[in-house]
Order: sequence, then C-alpha cells, then structure tokens
Amino acid sequence: MKDVVFRITALWAFSECALGGLMHAFKMPFTGIFVGGFAVLCVGLLAHVSGRKASVILRATLLVILVKAIVSPHSPPQAHLAVAFQGVLGALLLSYLRPYAVAAFLYGVLAIAESSLQKLLMLYVFFGKPLFEAADLFMTDVLAKFGISAEVSWAWVAVCIYVSIYALWGAVLGYWIPRLPALLERRVQQYVHAEASPIEHSLPSRRKPFGQKIAMLLGVLLFITGTFLLTSADKSGGIQKALYAVVRTLAVLAAWLWVVRPLVQVLIQRWAKRKSQAEQDALQQLLAALPDLHGRAQALFTVVSCQYKGWRRWTEFALALLATALYEPPLNVRDQ
Repeated sequence: MKDVVFRITALWAFSECALGGLMHAFKMPFTGIFVGGFAVLCVGLLAHVSGRKASVILRATLLVILVKAIVSPHSPPQAHLAVAFQGVLGALLLSYLRPYAVAAFLYGVLAIAESSLQKLLMLYVFFGKPLFEAADLFMTDVLAKFGISAEVSWAWVAVCIYVSIYALWGAVLGYWIPRLPALLERRVQQYVHAEASPIEHSLPSRRKPFGQKIAMLLGVLLFITGTFLLTSADKSGGIQKALYAVVRTLAVLAAWLWVVRPLVQVLIQRWAKRKSQAEQDALQQLLAALPDLHGRAQALFTVVSCQYKGWRRWTEFALALLATALYEPPLNVRDQ
C-alpha cells in the first residue's frame, strides 16, 4: 500500500478497534458519535489522497473490516455492517457524485444518520413496540399532571430529535471533508513530531462491561414494566402488557445471543479468513502499526488537552490524528 493511504487506513482501523477504549480511558463522552465521525473523516481523507478513486476506498474498507474481525472477533455484526456502509457509501458518493462539496455533505449526513438508525433498530428488535408505547404513556402521564394534553407520539418525537442530532453532526463533517487538507496543513507544525517517542502499548478494549449491559437491560425493562403498571387504567391489561414486554425481550435476547449473533460471527470469521489470505502482507503491516498508533494517540491527546477544553479538545484531537497520518514519517511497523 502507498504510505499515506496505508497510514490513513491504519488510523481508521485503530479508531474501529481501539479509539473508543482509549476515549473511555480518558473519560471522554459521546464516544460513538466521535468514532463514527472520525471514520467518515478518514474516508474523506482517503478520497482526497487517492484522487477520489473508489477502488482505494473499497480496499481500505475491506482491510479495516478484516482488522476488526481479527482484533475484535467478538464485535457485534452491526459494527462490521457500519464499517462496510461507511466505506461503500463513501466510495460511491465521493468518487462519482458531483459537485464534490454536495457529495461530501450528503455522505456525512447519510453515514452518521445510518449509525443512529442502526441503534434505534436494535432497540426496536430487542424491546419492540412496548418500549415506544411505554415512552408515550410516560410522557402523557407526566404532562397530564401539569394540565397539558397533546395527541402526539412522544416516542417518535424523541426518535426524530435523536436522528436529527446525528444528521446535524454528519452535516458538519460533510462540510469539513472538502476543507480537510487545508485544516490539516495548518496543524502540521503544531502536532507533527509533538508526540512522544512511540513505545509498546496494549490496545484497549471497546467492549462494554457485562454488568453495565445487564444494568441497562434491567433499567429499560423496569421502565417499561413500571410505566404499564402505574399508568394503565385497566390494571389487568397493564400487567399483561408488562409481562409480554419482559417475556418478548428475554426471548429475543436469548435468540440473539445464542443463535443469531454466534452464527453471523462464525460466517464473518470464515469470510475474513478467506479474504485475509489474499491481503496477508497488508494485514500484517496494519496489525503491527496499531500499538504504535495507540502510543501516538495517547501522547497527542495529552498535547491537545494542554491547549483546548470541551468540544474544541475533541475536534482538535481528531484533526491532530489525521494531520499526523497525512504528514508524519512512516509508522513504526514491527515484525509479527
């Protein structure tokens, strides 16, 4: 792989496998939005350095998926789907749609909005219609205590607001993409060579603790159950709805954990094993570069944190990582 394309691809792979864990270690919020947005910027930068060649973006997407399958074999199927969607959509829009500013804007909006829709779809799969009914009942009951009544689905209002926030962030990223080279060039002297000498690092995990997942599941089920029991005029009907919601969620969760997800993961691993043979050299280089990227990211975050706070710190951190990928000397790639 050409050196610059390699560094950007390695940075994208690092963001998918370890950047979330690194951000959790630094106690940075909005990890999902940041990591997804960073992937969009990586695709935009790949389009820039390759002369908007779809083949380069698609190959980088393939390699990132393969690295993710190797480094994070227990990643849920939707995580691989998100990477594939970002790469394929970027290859199509950024390579073939004109004018480029419109293509970049549309790509940012669609790529980030898909991430929010994917999360909402998973919520609906696990909790189904009862979650939306409970949200509507809860808001209606709360507003009724203040003498306010409105014939509106509050769950859908929340969904629209949630997707709009993601789409707005995608629009900002789409606005940035054509301006990335100029933004990064202004930061070359500020960040390149600013990090400490890279040393051996272990990659942090992005997986949420199992107890946290259980607490989240129980919290949603308690919300649904409590809402049906406390707000339903027909108490027997409320009990039935609550029982149905709990049984349905547990059944879907069991099917997902013990049937669907393991089967899909096995298929992904088999596919990755076949594809890895054709991309063996590139994969070895990418895997060897990840610990070095982790060390650089830690050092860069320290440098950025000394100068910026709040949202500016996160955006500058992203631009610092991309600037080093574009202008830094070759990564310290170790033999496997």
